[in-house]
Amino acid sequence: MKKIIAFILSLSFVCSAFTAYAEGAVNYNCSDWARESIEDALNSYLVDDPEQNFKENISRVEFCELIFSLVLCTPYAMDWYWESDEATLNFPEYTRAFEDIDNERVEVLRHIGIISGKTETQFAPEDNLTREEAAAIIVRMLDVASPMEATELWYEYSDIDNISNWALSAVQRISNLGFMQGVGDNRFAPHDTITKEQAIVTAMKVYDANIWDWLYEAIKRDAGELGYVYENDTWNYITYDMAAGRRVKPIDTDKDEFEVLENEKFAKDRNNVYLMGNEIEDADPETFQIVTDDGYMRYAKDKSFVYIYLEDGGIMKVFGADPETFEVLEYPYSKDKNDAYNGCLPLYVDDVTKFEVVEPGIGWTRISFPESFFSTLLKTEEDAEYNKEKYGFIDGAVIYSEEGKAKTEKLVYEGYRLIEDKR
Repeated sequence: MKKIIAFILSLSFVCSAFTAYAEGAVNYNCSDWARESIEDALNSYLVDDPEQNFKENISRVEFCELIFSLVLCTPYAMDWYWESDEATLNFPEYTRAFEDIDNERVEVLRHIGIISGKTETQFAPEDNLTREEAAAIIVRMLDVASPMEATELWYEYSDIDNISNWALSAVQRISNLGFMQGVGDNRFAPHDTITKEQAIVTAMKVYDANIWDWLYEAIKRDAGELGYVYENDTWNYITYDMAAGRRVKPIDTDKDEFEVLENEKFAKDRNNVYLMGNEIEDADPETFQIVTDDGYMRYAKDKSFVYIYLEDGGIMKVFGADPETFEVLEYPYSKDKNDAYNGCLPLYVDDVTKFEVVEPGIGWTRISFPESFFSTLLKTEEDAEYNKEKYGFIDGAVIYSEEGKAKTEKLVYEGYRLIEDKR
């Protein structure tokens, strides 16, 4: 637990609760196009000096410091964190190689294969960094700490013959990944120097493209196997909570009858269907199936009911829906032979064969409990009365959307509300 906490402290989302450098609040010595990336890098602790001149060329050692901070955000670096009361870095052992610099981070990067010197013993720390050198270092950093696949698209830069042979592959890969590309006129300018702000913008592109995957992988490594896991002679559903750590929910089931479904949040045995370790009330294991497993509203069904389920584990029935004829339409609508539905709410259409979606919603899904669905706490008085009159039978949570437009020949709906009745 302490290891993952120490690791997460290096990730920007921990810092998002308080902004160390408020957007636009500091007059950085930088170009306008680089300001946002510099602020993000400061808030993410990739950079620690807001008063430097970001327009200056970056030296080789400064670039290595930046790359080292990036490496610390990857799951690869979790092995460097000591289990102790404080977040302490335990660097891999190395032998000092460079005679012209005594910098532990540079030596660690050399040791793990991310950087090299101008010679075997000379690093040239204060030399300016070229664009092709920066590309090669970033690609090696990704290869070591966070492999990423690039396309096979070949960038035919007009100055491609000027790119050093040792850097050509790295330039092509970093161009395909979108982290560095040309400088205009289809030129890569491999031997041009790179400024601090250019280096930071590039580093933040790498960071933004990977940070959530890095976090997920770090959690998996610390938490162990998640989801349905057979351990300690029982089936369990295991999750990971940042505050409490690994949470284990035992499932009262027969070991040999229990089956994890293709959508791994679901499982079943002879008597029950489970979503994230919780029994789904009334669900039939023999006929249960997933209808859709993506989108803003996700559906499942069995011989008797249609269900809407949520990515975080909630599930409820679509009121009155017929499983045999049920079909999903454009968000947030669906229908069967008898009626149309918005989420789990029936619309009570006059002729379902004439029902059509006029305008799909764009993804604003609501979950309400009766105390808010039928009250003016979150609804206008008119909407609350509409809900009471039409859906007064509801005694639990409902999922629906106020977005989207649909109609039959005589009825017009906005979201789930009937707004025009020509009957």
